[in-house]
Amino acid sequence: MSLTADKLTNDERFSGDNVLQFLLYLPIGLVLMAFRIVLALILWIAAIILPNKSAVRQLLSTLACWTFGVYVKVKGNKDPCCSVLVANYVSCLDSLAAAHTLGTISLRKWKVPPFFASTLGIKNAAQFVRKQHFTESPSKPVLLQPEGGPTNGKGLLKFTDWSFPIGNKVQPIAITVERPFTNVTVHCPNDKIDVFPWWDALWFLWTPCTVYTLMALPAIERKDENDQEFVEKIRKAIADYLQVEATAWSWSEMSRGRPRAARLPRGAAPAAPPAAPRPAPPAARRVQEVLPRVPLADIIRDLERTRSVDVTITNFLEGITPYIPIPEPTSEPQPSTSQAPPKYISPTPTGTFPKTAKERQMSFQERKNQMIAEARQRYIEKHGLNVALNC
Repeated sequence: MSLTADKLTNDERFSGDNVLQFLLYLPIGLVLMAFRIVLALILWIAAIILPNKSAVRQLLSTLACWTFGVYVKVKGNKDPCCSVLVANYVSCLDSLAAAHTLGTISLRKWKVPPFFASTLGIKNAAQFVRKQHFTESPSKPVLLQPEGGPTNGKGLLKFTDWSFPIGNKVQPIAITVERPFTNVTVHCPNDKIDVFPWWDALWFLWTPCTVYTLMALPAIERKDENDQEFVEKIRKAIADYLQVEATAWSWSEMSRGRPRAARLPRGAAPAAPPAAPRPAPPAARRVQEVLPRVPLADIIRDLERTRSVDVTITNFLEGITPYIPIPEPTSEPQPSTSQAPPKYISPTPTGTFPKTAKERQMSFQERKNQMIAEARQRYIEKHGLNVALNC
């Protein structure tokens, strides 16, 4: 039987069965939280003062593990030839556990202070649109968690959140977390993918210890598979080790509204929910304001993959993501004493990426100039201005 979306998330913080033990530990947890807050202040000052060197980063990573009570166990062997590691998504501190033990960089879209991101081993995903950006840290492998959001570990979501095209050799990492009393992640209706879950991180300070187990599975090489088949092969390897179901849910489908199981009378069958049109997300509307001729379905599809408005706009402008442009609306010609201004039409992306930097710059500049002229023309027509275009 397939899992439903409400079975993959935690909606309550308390996870134990013995409430008395939780209450007895409560004052001890508060004292431990106060001590760890002092450690957090030391970590903040050290991250600002100390130079950005490998030994210093390792020291700060160790101090961060002490601060959040994180203990990491690594099983299996990391493949030194793999620059990309793919793991399941369990908590907001997965990146800290992997950076501390495997020396990885995790791609995130969170808006966090620079010192905090550096300590947790986080890099902004928008900086890694293409693989050549890895040259700034060639010795550090990159940890990807393409589920897009955390689950409670009972199932594995579809892998849809890829920041760049994957290579031909990837090593899967299976992450499990154990912690007394409380769940490591609690989902709220207003969860946002680009906001760090500070409330979940605060509970790490209160909990006595959070044990991460990172299992490095054998590296997987692409044979004759396409991208979708190769991604599914990686997902199946992680799901088989964790002994969980590889579900048909994606994080975007869950984040639109996590349905809760309603209590029904005994013997009654659940009614099918009525189909309703889904409104366009705000990010898709922002992209369509800049690129009005790109179909909304193509925008949403690319946003589910990139999770970034800027990266999606760049993909359409540079022809990385092909699309069929929406035809311009036709209107009856209106008499005018001045010469009719010319219409500007954005070229359809060819789907090919220019080879040289000069060609890419010229291609981007041409599209930019045409977009500006097109927007200016729409403004003149909307307000009925009698202005001659000066190109």
